[in-house]
Amino acid sequence: MRFSMRTVNFVALLGVCRSANWASARSCRRRRPSLQEFADGSSRESQLMRSLGLRFGAVCIALLLAVAPVLAQVQAAAGKAEDIKAMLLGTATWHADWTRPGDSGVSEIVFEARDDKVVAKLVRITPPTISCEHDVTITTGVVKFDGCLRQNVTLRFDPNDREYPFKGNSEGNFEWKLKRK
Repeated sequence: MRFSMRTVNFVALLGVCRSANWASARSCRRRRPSLQEFADGSSRESQLMRSLGLRFGAVCIALLLAVAPVLAQVQAAAGKAEDIKAMLLGTATWHADWTRPGDSGVSEIVFEARDDKVVAKLVRITPPTISCEHDVTITTGVVKFDGCLRQNVTLRFDPNDREYPFKGNSEGNFEWKLKRK
């Protein structure tokens, strides 16, 4: 291994010489360690470099261990069909905004459990007022149902959006956004 004098100066600044300022750190250099001492790890500078490397590695591992559970929770919240079903059924009424260029409206949706199915009861608030019921399909991160006038409403769950956790589209290029009422 080859170490330049810059490396030795850097090590000296990190505390080998225990100096208070740059000028005294430069002047406190002891003899220059041999290449054999660096290779063997027997010099103080080499031991310090190894110690710093181990500390850096420990900090990196600690950060990974701290971040991994958070990422796992976000991924889990983003997809389980049972969790999405519980969220839909646990909210009394959902407010749905649907838009496309030149047209927009509002509906209210109530999701109900019936036997082993989930049903969406929609009431279109924007005239003409219409109401209907359709079966709902819930898969990992996705909710699908038919609207009163538009078919194939597909909503994706976004755990990071607290205001509109469900967003998607339907036939006719309508964009849908659902929020709790």
